[in-house]
Amino acid sequence: MVAKILNWVGSFFQNLLNVTLHFLGDMFGSLINGLVTVLKFLFTPILALLGIIFYFIYKLGVLIVTLIKVLVAIGKLLYAFVMGLFKTLAGLVWIQSAPPDHGSWSNAITQVFIALEPYQLDKIAYVLSFAIWIMTAYGVIRILSSSGGDD
Repeated sequence: MVAKILNWVGSFFQNLLNVTLHFLGDMFGSLINGLVTVLKFLFTPILALLGIIFYFIYKLGVLIVTLIKVLVAIGKLLYAFVMGLFKTLAGLVWIQSAPPDHGSWSNAITQVFIALEPYQLDKIAYVLSFAIWIMTAYGVIRILSSSGGDD
């Protein structure tokens, strides 16, 4: 009889503990599940806003790098244009000096240079190179301006 009573008391406490722990597990499980749901609801817009802000910063950085590359290319183009213009204009200036040494040209070419120097035909070559340079620049400007026409 004592064994039956002890068996009954043991199963009673085992059932009581099982029901109590199951109740607490369900209660805390639904409490934690509700807390996770609320936190998801609160932080989803905040995380989306942070994602949008970081994407904007990334695209702004890409834009700034591209803009710097374009400005550097325009600066190089402007520098080359100005240097070409000044070199061409400097070539038109006549400075009284000794005739240039024509280096290691063959004897026939050296004789041609010597024969043409009194007629100053080298100045015509400078003027013609300037005219060709200006016409090339004008043609490039026309091509560039015609490519951006009305569509």
